[in-house]
Amino acid sequence: MKMFKSLRNALLVATLIGGVAPVSVVQAQEPNPENFASVMIVDFAGIMREASAMQDARKQIRERQVAYQKEIESREQGLREEEKQLAQQRTLLAADVFQGKQKQFQQKVADFQKFAQARSRVLDQALAEAQSKFSQALNEIIGKVAEERGANLVLHRGQAVLFATSMDASKEVFDRVNAEVPTIAVEFKEGS
Repeated sequence: MKMFKSLRNALLVATLIGGVAPVSVVQAQEPNPENFASVMIVDFAGIMREASAMQDARKQIRERQVAYQKEIESREQGLREEEKQLAQQRTLLAADVFQGKQKQFQQKVADFQKFAQARSRVLDQALAEAQSKFSQALNEIIGKVAEERGANLVLHRGQAVLFATSMDASKEVFDRVNAEVPTIAVEFKEGS
């Protein structure tokens, strides 16, 4: 600001002392409204957490997890019983026969561990796919709401430190996503 006052004063003095010199005055252009960002804020993480479809998906996964846990516990109990029987047979069987049975048992334990890990992967994959499907639907709805509001920039709530409440479209998006995507079918891809 001081620079502009100094320049203006210098030009004024030069004009008064030296006569009239051609001075071109540049005026600031009016801002182009197309260059401005119309911002919309959405609590993406909150909607992902609270939307009815994602709550339903997590419920489906928890139910499957309980079923898997029962199945795992049942198999684990069977392995414990087999281990007890094997320990009792140790003194009754020849060393080579016992080693063969022990090796078979160890293979069953390894297979059981693979089975339990596979079940865990099935649950993780099911959740990831449900989140991906829902996220895709949520992004489409956010795009529609942004277009309706004339927003050309959408930010996650966590990306904005301070914003006017009129920019926050979270409730509108949340209500619409719950209406348009009330549930998600969770797919459990079991290989074994």
